[in-house]
Amino acid sequence: MDEPMPDEHAEILYFPIRHHSPACAWHVQQVIAERRPHAILIEGPRDATPLIAHLSLPATHAPVAIYTTFVDTANQLGRTAAVTSDTVGQTSGKSSKSARSSKSDKSSASRFAAYYPLADYSPEFVAIRAGTTTGAAVRFIDLTFPEMVIAERGAASEDENSDQKRSPQARSLLDESYLRHSSYLKALCEKTGARDPDDLWDHLYETDFLTVETDEFLRRVETYCALSRADHSEETLAAEGHLAREAAMAREIAAEVANGPGLVLVVTGGFHTPALRERVTALLAQAPQSEAMQGGKKSGKRQTSEPQAIPGEAQTLLMRYGFAQLDRLNGYGSGMPAPAYYQRIWERLQQHPDDAAPVARVAAEVIVELGRLTRARGQGLSPADEIAALDLTCRLARFRNHAQPTREDMLDGIRSACVKGTADAEGAELLARVRKLLMGDMIGDLPPNVGVAPLVDDFRRSAAQHRLDISSLQPREAKLDIYKSVGHRAASRFFYRLDYLGIPFAKRTKGPDFVKGRDLAYMQEEWRYQWAPSVETTLTEQSLYGATLEEAAANLLQEKLSEDEDQGVGRRADVAASHLLNACRMGLQRFAPELLTRTAGLVAEDASVASLTRAADALVLLHRSREPLEAHNLSGVMEVARTAYIRACYLLPDLGNTPDEEEVATLDALNALPQVALSLDDDAMLHALRHDGLRALLANSQPGKGAAICGAGAGALYADGELTEDELITYVTGRLDLDGVAFLRGLLRTNRSIVWQSRQLLTALNATFCAWSSDRFIRQLPELRLAFSDLTARECDVVARNVAELVGATAVPSLVVAGATPDDLLLGATLDERLRATLERDGLLDVFVTVAR
Repeated sequence: MDEPMPDEHAEILYFPIRHHSPACAWHVQQVIAERRPHAILIEGPRDATPLIAHLSLPATHAPVAIYTTFVDTANQLGRTAAVTSDTVGQTSGKSSKSARSSKSDKSSASRFAAYYPLADYSPEFVAIRAGTTTGAAVRFIDLTFPEMVIAERGAASEDENSDQKRSPQARSLLDESYLRHSSYLKALCEKTGARDPDDLWDHLYETDFLTVETDEFLRRVETYCALSRADHSEETLAAEGHLAREAAMAREIAAEVANGPGLVLVVTGGFHTPALRERVTALLAQAPQSEAMQGGKKSGKRQTSEPQAIPGEAQTLLMRYGFAQLDRLNGYGSGMPAPAYYQRIWERLQQHPDDAAPVARVAAEVIVELGRLTRARGQGLSPADEIAALDLTCRLARFRNHAQPTREDMLDGIRSACVKGTADAEGAELLARVRKLLMGDMIGDLPPNVGVAPLVDDFRRSAAQHRLDISSLQPREAKLDIYKSVGHRAASRFFYRLDYLGIPFAKRTKGPDFVKGRDLAYMQEEWRYQWAPSVETTLTEQSLYGATLEEAAANLLQEKLSEDEDQGVGRRADVAASHLLNACRMGLQRFAPELLTRTAGLVAEDASVASLTRAADALVLLHRSREPLEAHNLSGVMEVARTAYIRACYLLPDLGNTPDEEEVATLDALNALPQVALSLDDDAMLHALRHDGLRALLANSQPGKGAAICGAGAGALYADGELTEDELITYVTGRLDLDGVAFLRGLLRTNRSIVWQSRQLLTALNATFCAWSSDRFIRQLPELRLAFSDLTARECDVVARNVAELVGATAVPSLVVAGATPDDLLLGATLDERLRATLERDGLLDVFVTVAR
């Protein structure tokens, strides 16, 4: 697999790998130990090369990750349609976590982030450590992350519908999705009986790698990856940034080779290896005519073309990583699943180099540990179960012609020998434990002298300022008097900013929720907080939003506003009001005037009564809570709330056309409107507007449309004395015949007390229901149960006793039926009707009724 070169050039050994493969890592280790290359070039962002010194330290414990971000403050991505793979600077990767791009200011800039995860058994990590030990020059040769983003977005801009224009979340720079989408590999899975490409890889490479010569192993891996690449067109490769990356890596390789004799080891994903061979060969063939190459040979220094300057903010740093993040089954899109399982294999290889069957030994260890874990829970597997599972695992491996058991061989052995019961019950529980065991919970560590993201520094400073203990893993509690103490309000904002950024540090356990309008009677907040490694890991991930918690929260707020626009909810007044409350809660009052203006503008456009009512309610809440939210200087809040209420009232007559999916929200709004009016100084004009709108709603109502909404309107009018009892009963009985129970359901949403306070209404309802046929009553029974579901148990009991008196019953049985489901009650009603029909047929009905009484 060596690439012969002219005498004055170095020898190249291309080492195609699958990321996070112990087999590939073991062969990389062997090659470096035996052939001692003078240079090792690794696929990875070129600007991360200075981090290699930290990665090679004994104090660095994997898993760790290189985390890289790019903030496009210059909004250059809209101008990259002409960028091609040959004109991009020199580094690559996958992009993501993008925000909507608008102006060039930082708060609205597009944001991208990516990971480069490394485990002990990652071939790249092994190459770094082994190469550093032998004195090789080790460096990364891929594009820098900003260059990758420009390459991908530039290609994507040619297709307005391309998914590459916006990625939903940060992804790995070691993407191997091509392995899972290759039609060749799918056909090979079917041919070999493998369940998926992961099982196929284990079948072909992770069982016999100890007995296969390295050159043969490399040939197999490169063939495997080359065939998976055959599915991709040049257009697809360009759009995904592969061509730009490969052009950059080829230039780096050619420049290193031109420096003189020696072995250059090139460690890259196998997907790129065939293209790199072709590109490097072509570049070296042109070397005599290349001034850059000639300059390199004369000076003895590596010459590469410098990358283009890319405006924007970028950072590349190390962060702790965990097996839970690394597990592909948990959502990580590259590499292999079950990191703890492969970690065991790698540790076995290092600790027992003479062991001829380390994978089989690990399978036995996993099965024994699974038995121990289950026994600790009182539902353990017996030693006989463990022996049977291991025996089946080894038999399956031999049957499938595996030199050692694969992960799937082991899982099949466990399924066959240990699942005692159904596969979707006991089996699911056991296999969930197996998966957790194979995934592991290991978290990496970095030396203290490794720099951290500025956001992590700000978190530590802020925690110290608020006297929060983050020195241990013990959970702590904090009680904050947000109405009296300025310092406590600052601590509250600190907690809310972390929560908004998704940092798993603190949770409010008690206190007012000003955004949802709950528990507002509380004068204090109680928080439970706990430091964990995941706190600083997530802070590092969120550092693409800013260097301080305040800046990051502000930029994320701007991004969410943009996402609202993209998702079609950006024109809703209640969404804007919610953002306003969130901003004040996080101490971002500088954004409050702008957000209030935005809310006011949307109130004038919003056509949803539910949205307008929620917006008015939120603004009233903001005004009432202006002390703890420090919104004293925000003027015009109540004026906007009043406008939202008035507009909602003007829209009431058309609520009969409310779509079914908006019915519940609209019913809630009709319930909330009276309270909003009371909060707006109880202006008689405001009540009159609502009453006029509700009367128009009832007048405009049509059979079969908006029955529940109209019922809610009638209930609200009756509660305010704007509808007489006779008028209400006329509406109810008429709509029951036309629309079934929906009108009654709406009525009870806004005025449920009427069903036990109005004897006349109860009599009318009873007469209507008795007039229905048994079949109709049974069909309407689920809807009736739903209509009365808002009543408390005590209220239901009052109604039941009133009905009993109405029909002359002398005893009312308890309404408490333990364990009954709606289907049980419906079945009971059906059986009761059949029994009644049978008794009547046999002439026994009167006798039965008399005895029952």
